Amino acid sequence: MPRSYPATFEDILVEKLREELAPVREEPVKVLDSKTIDKGGVGEFTVESAGRHSALIVTVKATYDPNATKGVRVRWLYSADGESFDSPEDAEDAGNFEDLTFEAGKTRQRTLLIPLFQRYTKVQIVNLDASYSVVVDVWRTFLR
Repeated sequence: MPRSYPATFEDILVEKLREELAPVREEPVKVLDSKTIDKGGVGEFTVESAGRHSALIVTVKATYDPNATKGVRVRWLYSADGESFDSPEDAEDAGNFEDLTFEAGKTRQRTLLIPLFQRYTKVQIVNLDASYSVVVDVWRTFLR
């Protein structure tokens, strides 16, 4: 039953805390637009989180060559200073990657949730195919 009297200080404080702690998704930003990644190459971008975000949502759309034999990998590397990032080998050893599904000549899209452990996160789109390029579109969204 709703209260018929004015809210108390505690009620106001609890409501303010609820608002402050509620998850908030920012608007998506396209960071790679029809980017061609050469055979065996890497496309990447770095984001800086000022501490108000807990996760990064990354959506990758990859269009494969009709003769391609492998797909793309999304890998993320952390850095405390924005200069020195985890090595790709150590990131993969820690499981900080996801592979998109693959079918030659087709387009695949996948959305990933990446926890933000450090102030800087570098996201790499790795073309695993050693013979053919791939075209990607990538969006990023912060989650608080």
